[in-house]
Amino acid sequence: MIYIQENSNDPMYLQIYNQVKKDIEQGNIAHGERLPGIRTLAQTLGIARNTVSQAYTQLAVEGYIQARHGSGFFVMDTSSEFTEKNYVPQDIKALSTQKSELKKPVILYDFQYGTLPYEQFPFKLWRKYTSQILLSSQKEVVNHYPDKQGDLFLREEIVRHLYKSRGMVCSKEQIIIGCGLQYSLNILCTLLRKENNIIAMEEPGYNGARDVFINNNYNVHAIPASKDGLILSSIHCSNACAAYVTPSHQFPYGTVMSIVQRKELLNWANVNDAYIIEDDYDSELRYDANPVPALHSLDAEDRTIYIGTFSKSLSPSLRVNYMVLPVRLLKRYHSLFCSHSSPVSWLTQRVLAAYMREGNYERHIRKMCITYKRCHDIFIQEATKMFDKKVILHGRGAGVHFVLEFPGGEEQDWLIKQAEKVGVKVYSMIPFWNDRNECPRNIIFIGYSLLNEQQVREGIALLHSAWFNALT
Repeated sequence: MIYIQENSNDPMYLQIYNQVKKDIEQGNIAHGERLPGIRTLAQTLGIARNTVSQAYTQLAVEGYIQARHGSGFFVMDTSSEFTEKNYVPQDIKALSTQKSELKKPVILYDFQYGTLPYEQFPFKLWRKYTSQILLSSQKEVVNHYPDKQGDLFLREEIVRHLYKSRGMVCSKEQIIIGCGLQYSLNILCTLLRKENNIIAMEEPGYNGARDVFINNNYNVHAIPASKDGLILSSIHCSNACAAYVTPSHQFPYGTVMSIVQRKELLNWANVNDAYIIEDDYDSELRYDANPVPALHSLDAEDRTIYIGTFSKSLSPSLRVNYMVLPVRLLKRYHSLFCSHSSPVSWLTQRVLAAYMREGNYERHIRKMCITYKRCHDIFIQEATKMFDKKVILHGRGAGVHFVLEFPGGEEQDWLIKQAEKVGVKVYSMIPFWNDRNECPRNIIFIGYSLLNEQQVREGIALLHSAWFNALT
């Protein structure tokens, strides 16, 4: 029996729909049973036929009933062997309860890597350019699908920026805007695919890149990396189609690839018809000298694929990065990705282009370098004073992280647990190794992008008490 409530917030057709649907799902109306006709039910309920028709139409669209010409509406079989017999739903509530019951240590100082303090973002200028663009004639393209390579204005600004800051000569036609390193690497995995898919990669190296290669069924050939730099000898017998490297600031050790190694790598790519993927993830953040020239700027054979990002200098949540494709790969790119659209919002790209055009991005980078240099210098000063020769710092002079080595043999698991006891978070180096057994156990990873100078001082003091007072 269907009841209509005059004072209900739900429209009458929805009341009919819900009641019939519920009766079908609970088995009160059997499969194959004929429902009352539209005219009959409308007269019974004292409502318009259109109201009943609207309810029946919705039920039919969703597969609960079926209209048979000249016969009326009949109930469909909505049972499912899979959902009724095989599917056992997870108890989400129980899982979340178990998770919340785990005792988490209180973290006062998080020496993480990547997240930036919110106050460093240029909110005022971002609002200004957003308003200007939305009130200008440019807004006409807001409902268009963006070009697969990204906004033309932003690509033009990136070309200018790369020429001034990295010594690179490229064109807007070579720039492809992406929503992060993984997006760009996924494209490259398609472009570079061969029968024997091998990527040479630093070991240790950035695990986010390695995961993309593995997920795309590439085999990873290790290029050994250490605090003294890369060992390139093994790449010559790798048969790799490309080498993924971070030459300006090796991740995670922080070394800079020498000019001799750069030339050797470029020669390898040229001789072996291979490519170099240059991840220039934090090249703007250099404190002890001018930024190191990009490997791309030395390449005379069009073998380097340059990848840059705004995540370390502006904001990781904008999800804007870019790559410079060699001219020789452009035809293949346009063929394989002809139906794609840029994954980054048009408005974000256009605002970023306007922000860069007036020199704000360069000023922002200078400001960020000053801020991070202070934290970098304070970290070295306090670590040297507190730890003395008990800790060796790797990766000085650039970026927002260090690798800490413990000559006394203290192991990272113990170091991390002791730090957590005093409210400090530091990180393992193990994820950066493809062969995790090869990771030395006396090193840890530590960043400072989220901390101010005072927090760096206080955090290091607590680490000293946790690690070295505990030993004595």
